[in-house]
Amino acid sequence: MSYAIVSPVKDEAGRLGATAQSIAAQTLPPAQWVIVDDGSSDGTRVLARELARTHDWITAIDSGLDGDRARGGRVVRAFERGRLLLPHGHDFVVKLDGDITLPPDYFERVAETFDRDERAGIVGGRVLVHDGRDWVPERVGRYTVHGAIKAYRARCLEEIGGLRPSMGWDGIDEYAAKARGWKVIPLDGLLVHHHRRRGSKQRWWQARMEEGRGARYMGYRPSFVVVRAGYRMLVEKPPVLGGAVLFAGWLHATARREPIVDDPQAVAALRAEQRQRLRGRRARPQTASPPAAR
Repeated sequence: MSYAIVSPVKDEAGRLGATAQSIAAQTLPPAQWVIVDDGSSDGTRVLARELARTHDWITAIDSGLDGDRARGGRVVRAFERGRLLLPHGHDFVVKLDGDITLPPDYFERVAETFDRDERAGIVGGRVLVHDGRDWVPERVGRYTVHGAIKAYRARCLEEIGGLRPSMGWDGIDEYAAKARGWKVIPLDGLLVHHHRRRGSKQRWWQARMEEGRGARYMGYRPSFVVVRAGYRMLVEKPPVLGGAVLFAGWLHATARREPIVDDPQAVAALRAEQRQRLRGRRARPQTASPPAAR
């Protein structure tokens, strides 16, 4: 299968080289990798251009965006800018962060999953982060693919209208896909290393506020927001405040009547799953069994 990678990056000079090495070592190499620098100040842009001069399958561009970088909207706009440079014909497109290292057979196994199941729409492995002592799983939903490593079947990405430039993009994309009959398949035995926790470039309260706003944008049930905020009060650092600020972000966005994603099918799929979870029933995952670990 043919695939391309798009990586929106900012200030990743210390990590992008390792990412490039792990991509170059893939048993199934990409047809193209577009690195989109989003206003770096640490030499990332220079490194990206050096990589492009060294490898004819790498393209380095600037995002052309002004203002401060934030999670969500700006990252997606940079991704979509890079995607415009991709020719048609790739079987899947990968949104990959610039601080990820991959096992050599990573994309071979992702491609096998797409090839094996024609309804596989979004595929990815599991992300590990370093907690100061060891590599541990980064906290994401059991049936979701981490936003740092999402591979989209090209037809699925077109059907959902691309990615939405808002906080919550990496949740609503999956519900949009499921609502249209595509499967979201996390591969539990396929592990990658993420060298920076998500949201770590922001102050903790800014990240939680944005997550609350993202819950509004995705169309969360109010009762589910309450449960989620309560859970985050217990597991987030600082204790209590993390969940409280998340809830405040959702409440503020709701009071201001900030828009909900313009995809009723995706919102309906999200709310149906949340209703099941609130009733204590496990939502039926739209996944397939991953290949055995090698």
